[in-house]
Amino acid sequence: MTSRTKAISQVRQQAPKESTMAHVPEQRRQRAIDSSLAGDPLEDICRALACAKSWRYTWRERSLAPDPSWSAALRRRPRTTPTTTPQRIAQVIVALRQTLAQHGTGCGAASLQQALAQQGREPVPSQRTIYRMLHRSAKEVT
Repeated sequence: MTSRTKAISQVRQQAPKESTMAHVPEQRRQRAIDSSLAGDPLEDICRALACAKSWRYTWRERSLAPDPSWSAALRRRPRTTPTTTPQRIAQVIVALRQTLAQHGTGCGAASLQQALAQQGREPVPSQRTIYRMLHRSAKEVT
């Protein structure tokens, strides 16, 4: 265990039970800024909060902005996922599997991929993608 991870575990052990709530990161950011404005050395702040200096600098810059919601974290998730298989293809795959299963023929990912290609469906997903879609649809049913 490094000194940084040791410090993190000590802070977590000393933290009250409410520290698992969603507003705690904002309070932590506010404590870092308040300590900085009070003139505490950067190393002491980072050690007390078990954070990296870069983290502290990031929130100091955001706190200087005129926006009152500076302490809210920015979204990290992309707005779009262009590589996601279209929903209509997923629905066709699930329906095709049910049809093949009723006829008693092979209904695995390779069979489904071949059937989609024969039907002229574009784009034809990979076998692994087909497997994931079937697995996901089975979870949604149960």
